[in-house]
Amino acid sequence: MAKAAKDTRPIADQATSEAACTYAALILYEDNQDIDATKLAKIVKAANLRVEPIWTKVFEKALKGKKVGDLLHGNSGNAGGAPAAQATATPAAAEAKKPEPVKEVKKAEEPEEDVDMGGLFD
Repeated sequence: MAKAAKDTRPIADQATSEAACTYAALILYEDNQDIDATKLAKIVKAANLRVEPIWTKVFEKALKGKKVGDLLHGNSGNAGGAPAAQATATPAAAEAKKPEPVKEVKKAEEPEEDVDMGGLFD
């Protein structure tokens, strides 16, 4: 049995690793595939990058059970009900919810101190 060649590419820095895993997850999402660490690693390797294995596992865990499309569009799942509830609120209720104006707090001015500059401005 032949021995696998050791990967000699340098490991990508944190920002590059995060970006690579993000793009790999988007590729899997677009292809309607489950997002798992093995598939993420395979895509990252195909992009000629090398990332710490922890990154693919972090992304798998973070995206497991999530609808990536909702994440992309800013929907958290139950955000759809909030605008409808807001639209049906009575004007009196809307008036009651207005925040109070912030009062400006003025600091008492401290008197200036005379500092001896050693005759610099005499």
